Amino acid sequence: MTTKTLPRLTLAIAVALGGTLLVASVDAGARERGARAERQMPRGDYARHTERMRTDSGHVRKDTWTGANGRSATRDATVVNDRENRTRTRDVAWQGPDGGTATRRDVTTKTDDGYTRSSAITNAAGKTVTRDASVVNDREAGTRTRESTTTLPDGRTRSMDDVVTRTDGGYTRETTVANPNGSTLQRDVTATRDASSGTWTRDVNVDRTPAPPPGG
Repeated sequence: MTTKTLPRLTLAIAVALGGTLLVASVDAGARERGARAERQMPRGDYARHTERMRTDSGHVRKDTWTGANGRSATRDATVVNDRENRTRTRDVAWQGPDGGTATRRDVTTKTDDGYTRSSAITNAAGKTVTRDASVVNDREAGTRTRESTTTLPDGRTRSMDDVVTRTDGGYTRETTVANPNGSTLQRDVTATRDASSGTWTRDVNVDRTPAPPPGG
């Protein structure tokens, strides 16, 4: 790693450094990919220090990443559980070595058959992306349905519907995504397990519809 750069941190830390990846990742419809990137370890030479302390209603945590050049980035998280209202609130704040910041708030509320979650992410420029999601589990039908709507700072939206259905030999999954630019994606998965051999077979079909031409 050169002395001019921090180690490559998580997507969230990178957001705090630049303030632009935040909107770009959501605008690209990369919810799952972004979540995975947020959990990845940094690359290059670095030191990481973590402090975590329980509170009466949850916990607080502070992470500090320091690169070989001595520059550092921090992440502060506070989790509050409200059992009476069946909610869990998670506030996270990132700060990069150059003063760039980003914040995120997730409020998860348990329901009788799943949960709802409201998220808001704000970058250093003050631009906010929100996402409202709901998950419904139908045990009798053997389905799990997840719906979400992401709203970008300019008001455009991205919607996602995801239905997983349990079958006798595995499951099926149908995912529909409508992007802000008008493009859509349909992804169908069928997975089956052969009990005699203990093997899984998984077939995936993806159908993309491009965005309509400007003025079309």
